[in-house]
Amino acid sequence: MFVNQYRESLLNSVGLELDIKSAQDNRLTLSDGRVVKDFLAQYGALPFGHNPDFAISEIDKFIKNKEAIFVQPNIHKKVRLLAEMLAEQIDNKKYTHCVFTNSGAETVEAAIKFSRLVTGRKRILSLHRSFHGKTYSALSATGSNRFKADFIHDDKLYEHVDSEDLAEIKRKLESREFAAFIVEPVQGEGGMKVIPSDTLSRILKLCKENGTLSVFDEVQTGIGRLGAFCAATLYSLKPDVILFSKALGAGMSPIGAMLYSNELYLSEFDKKHSSTFANNVLAATMGIAVIQHLTKDDGKALTHVQEVSGYVDECLKQLSAKYPEHFCWQGAGLMRGLEIQDSKATSNIFINFSQRSGGLAYIICSFLLKHYGIFTMPLMSRPCSVRFEPPLNVSKEDIKTFFAAFDEVCNLVRNGRYDILFAHLIDMQVTDLPLPSVSYPISVNNNIARMKAPVPQLVEGKKFAFLIHSTSVSEFAHSYCLSIKENYTSEQQRQLGNWIMQISAIDFNPDIAVEFGVESSTAYVNGMLLFSPISPEDMMALPTKERAALMKEYLDLAEKNGAEIVGLGAYTSVITDGGNSLVNNRQGRILTNGNSLTAMAVVEGIRSMLTENAHRQTLAVVGARGSVGRLSVTGLAHNFGRIILVSRPNKARILLSELTKALLSSVLKTHDVIQPDSVMDKIKKWLFKQNPGVTDARVLHEQILEVIGTLGVEAIESYEQSLSQADFIVSATSEGKPFLNTHYLKGSAIVFDAARPFDFIRDGNRHIYEGGLVHQPEKVIYSDCNLIDVPAGVNLACLSETIAVALEGVTVHQSIGKSIDYNDALAIRDIARKHGFVPVQYTRNDQGERYEHVA
Repeated sequence: MFVNQYRESLLNSVGLELDIKSAQDNRLTLSDGRVVKDFLAQYGALPFGHNPDFAISEIDKFIKNKEAIFVQPNIHKKVRLLAEMLAEQIDNKKYTHCVFTNSGAETVEAAIKFSRLVTGRKRILSLHRSFHGKTYSALSATGSNRFKADFIHDDKLYEHVDSEDLAEIKRKLESREFAAFIVEPVQGEGGMKVIPSDTLSRILKLCKENGTLSVFDEVQTGIGRLGAFCAATLYSLKPDVILFSKALGAGMSPIGAMLYSNELYLSEFDKKHSSTFANNVLAATMGIAVIQHLTKDDGKALTHVQEVSGYVDECLKQLSAKYPEHFCWQGAGLMRGLEIQDSKATSNIFINFSQRSGGLAYIICSFLLKHYGIFTMPLMSRPCSVRFEPPLNVSKEDIKTFFAAFDEVCNLVRNGRYDILFAHLIDMQVTDLPLPSVSYPISVNNNIARMKAPVPQLVEGKKFAFLIHSTSVSEFAHSYCLSIKENYTSEQQRQLGNWIMQISAIDFNPDIAVEFGVESSTAYVNGMLLFSPISPEDMMALPTKERAALMKEYLDLAEKNGAEIVGLGAYTSVITDGGNSLVNNRQGRILTNGNSLTAMAVVEGIRSMLTENAHRQTLAVVGARGSVGRLSVTGLAHNFGRIILVSRPNKARILLSELTKALLSSVLKTHDVIQPDSVMDKIKKWLFKQNPGVTDARVLHEQILEVIGTLGVEAIESYEQSLSQADFIVSATSEGKPFLNTHYLKGSAIVFDAARPFDFIRDGNRHIYEGGLVHQPEKVIYSDCNLIDVPAGVNLACLSETIAVALEGVTVHQSIGKSIDYNDALAIRDIARKHGFVPVQYTRNDQGERYEHVA
């Protein structure tokens, strides 16, 4: 039985799942006897840590006295007392009404309902990067898309603005369309961003002037977290509505509260809003106890928060001064976001993606738990941020311990020591690694393509995004940073890759891997690689809805970052039927699946190896039903005299029929040169000699299908029988893993494997040529290790097609679907050539052993 399967799986995988035996204050005792220090305080819901004595004492009395927990629909005197105490902390003359709820999100829901009824308006305004909860209205008000998806939020009646853009805030409020403007004084999930007091004051004034209710969401900032009872009291501000939750229940009971003034009272709201568990007496008892504990002894607890917050400031300033290029922070009081930034890693797919996606933040938290017994969690709305949100009674000594550990993390990042940060994930001992003081660059490459600035004599193309994902463990290891490549054995690198693949099956959200620019003789363009760590097998196993959701995330990310053209790499093309399912994408991006240039690179690469007797040689094609295989068959039918279509069992006739139709449709209109005695030549002669008067395509197809074997095309349902006869082999399936053996092959056979992952098992006995490689217009690499292990200036044709059509500035989709017209593929090849993307050609090496790239 799972309880939130995603969360359980993720935390288990990164080593953050805790088997807790007992908890007291900020100490968690695990079942194995280890003691862990809690610096999360359950996202601020534990104001005085776990099981505070004063709260336990109140619960004991409550149980001993057998007090009533529920007295619905009556209002118990303790509930009324808590409401009075809340108002007294702020202004009991202004805030005369209180509505109790069971959570922060429910409190936000109540505030939205209340604001609409009071004002008679529907629209709600909030801030970008805000977080107000995950119920429908609360999520709609949330200014981050991280938790949103189609159908689970309202994108019509909710708008979001930047807190810095007061002119836009003024313009929206003066429209007098908004019922409420809901604001977190410190944006918790938004990276602990502090909204300045003068900005909050201006917002309140504009709301008052325009009949919009001002709502402070103090679910996290309230109840002492900033060293005052709440932000409203800290800044001496009085919004129309104030919301509390989390800490109000002492971590013992769920509760929320909404305060508002007498002038806003509306009986209709009271009639239409209630909650079964709200107003329960146990929750009220906890709330009373928390306020009493917070304010007793002249507010000693608040004074402590102020003092330790000052110490936190000192620690943060020291880290900022020590690591100015790698560390920054936001927040106030005991509510901070600590962000790691490694600008040296922006060209490394592995580390850059880990930073941007939040994956590295999880690993840092896991590292802190493993090596220092510190428990915290990431701030997922920021690229690589970690929460510092301890209980309010945290000691200076514990704060010192935390920042000493975080100093070590910063030092490891500065020194490029990701080998140490990741070691515990594969149970590797850090003592086996060089000392943390030893520094490594992220990589050793200098010829990395950079973003292009405008060039006066060149035309600016359309910004592009190319979609990639993990295709194999070995290929992923190719992108590791230097410290891991240098200090991990091959087996340890494989273990880390397997761990990453395991994680990717749980959380595969895409993000930017690298950004770079490309320049041709006539144009320049900038773009990015958007990466998901998901494997081909896991991508293919996704239900249809999850496939669509993944592709939408890719396209939304492309749109957010200004890409006008999107290239489908690897299995993003497979799961979208070659892009067919995306051509009407609501983002309006122009699509290409890259298969045209991939196929043409295969065709031209093989042609560069052919001699004059190609018509006497045999070509075998595995995966001929796919667009790359189909185009390769069509193109090489201009040269080879015999082509074997390698078929799955019981599919030979279907395969033969489909490919015969493709050849027939191309033979009379091809722009390519047809060599004598080739398959195309024989088909063309058959058409003119045998059927000069037949024009019906269906009839022609039926007739030629009966004789196609005599014209050099056959389908064989046996890999061994097919491949053993071939002089040249093209493989381009979507199998997702190597499955073909080389021991079937003739000794002189040449294989072009255009699949990713490869179809052929690399056994070291035969050289397998990578199909679909293209020389680039510049001798650079598009990340610090290139997408694949090829020299600078060479890359994948699918990526090259995306860049080429972006340089050309095309305005319609390219290479969509499986049935790409051969002349359209030739047109793509010509566009690519125009901009300096030339399919790799081959010549025999000096020993005559194999063909090598022609530079």
